[in-house]
Amino acid sequence: MSRRLAIVVVVLLTAGSVPPAECHDFQAGMLAVDRAHTAPSVVGQHEDPAFMTITNYGEDDVLVGLTCAVADSVELRAAVPAEVGTKTRPLSSIPIPANSTLEFKPQGYHVAFVGLNYSFALGERIATTLKFASGVELPVEFQVEAPGDVAGK
Repeated sequence: MSRRLAIVVVVLLTAGSVPPAECHDFQAGMLAVDRAHTAPSVVGQHEDPAFMTITNYGEDDVLVGLTCAVADSVELRAAVPAEVGTKTRPLSSIPIPANSTLEFKPQGYHVAFVGLNYSFALGERIATTLKFASGVELPVEFQVEAPGDVAGK
């Protein structure tokens, strides 16, 4: 009977520290990404912003970059207040605190596909890899959605 009790205690103590894998679109270790999306681009468009939600179930980590085969680069960015409206500034990294969820959105943190190799089409998925300071590399596909769907979420 005491062996069963010990097993139950171990299960209960560790249950809160294990992320629910089936609940996320993409996951690696203690990091998960949901709702990764961008808008279609038009011929000649140089860059396209993209958005997502990152959940960190583990210790503090830092998003340090992304790679993508269909753009020359993917930049981390933040929208900051300006004299009129907001402006975008590039970032070298974005902290993802322990046990938190960070939403990337138009008027906050976001990423930008820069130097597009072709125009993104509605319904397409853009394969990327998120890179974290901890060494985690998380493959993510950004869904190309209608512009109203992208801006409104």
